Amino acid sequence: MNRARTALLLVVGALALVGCKEIPEVAYETEHFEIAPDFDHPICAGTLAHFETHLSFVETALARSVPFGERIRFYWITGDLDSWCNSRAVGCYDPGTRVIIGTGESATHEIVHAVLNADARTNYFLEEALAERFSGAGAYRRPALDNRPSPGELLWLSPTDYRFGELDYAVANHFMAYVHREFGSGSTRGIADVVVTGAGPPELEAVFERYTGFRFDFIESDYQDQAASFYPGLRDDDVARVTDRRFIDVSLRCDEDTTFGPLTDASPGMYRMLRLDLDDPQVVDFELRAPADVRLTIIDVRRERGAGWIIDFFHPALSGRREHPILHGGERAAFDLRAGTHLLVIERPSYDYTDAFLQVDPREFPRASE
Repeated sequence: MNRARTALLLVVGALALVGCKEIPEVAYETEHFEIAPDFDHPICAGTLAHFETHLSFVETALARSVPFGERIRFYWITGDLDSWCNSRAVGCYDPGTRVIIGTGESATHEIVHAVLNADARTNYFLEEALAERFSGAGAYRRPALDNRPSPGELLWLSPTDYRFGELDYAVANHFMAYVHREFGSGSTRGIADVVVTGAGPPELEAVFERYTGFRFDFIESDYQDQAASFYPGLRDDDVARVTDRRFIDVSLRCDEDTTFGPLTDASPGMYRMLRLDLDDPQVVDFELRAPADVRLTIIDVRRERGAGWIIDFFHPALSGRREHPILHGGERAAFDLRAGTHLLVIERPSYDYTDAFLQVDPREFPRASE
């Protein structure tokens, strides 16, 4: 029995002893994952394929890989995570085990931890910064939160002092997005290679100078003065774009890689996504040919960001603080949309095979000759 498998068994045993909840059984196996959900309804092929493609993306981006023959065990939990992870956490990972525990929302973040597989966790800030950046979601600097901690403050916090919470993760993600954009993937990889060794703050500050050519205090000052307010997610471009007015096949079939499921709140159902990029405000005509219980939600990504919410393009949960246009199957309508990116989410709250076709026609699109 190899070391990783022994560690896995120890973790599973500990979970059974610590929590009063029953440990879910593995229900799905892919090339690199064993997935144990605490629900019975299906996980669709697109979601399973997304875990695999995201793992490949992280391994390539960080030049690290899960050893051949090892699988990541993912306990997909929809209930209270407090008995599984730290209080208020939405996921967790035990170093050396390749075991991740989380929700559909946190899965890609925890996959990064599994790839990093840190020997020790002595600096949560930078490890979480890497996990947030390579989770695929965007990073936003919230101007209203002027009292947010600085990267330097967070870098020097010990694991016992680290303040888990949305603000700290937002700072971590945004700072790493700035580093990645300004200094390139080679610098990010070099920093990651040292973070996983359990190095302390002095060594980590030296690593920044080694791989960027600048002292950490200069980098922090430049970040505060020059960083963009928003950095797109590293996988946002992987969602197919609407390019013309022809009807698009958006059929929902859970056994096909184009269809994700369950829904973003983990309830039964299927969905898929497209993105519409508008250079200017435009009136856009939509028609959805599908059963009446199929729904199209036209998500204004910038409007959600204004509410302090970053949309994960592959798991497009909403803040609930902004309204977005909705169209049901069999309907057509015109909507006045702002410039920017709009994520088009087609979903159905069941697993019935669904033929669906969507037409998106910005009125300024040049018409093809008949």
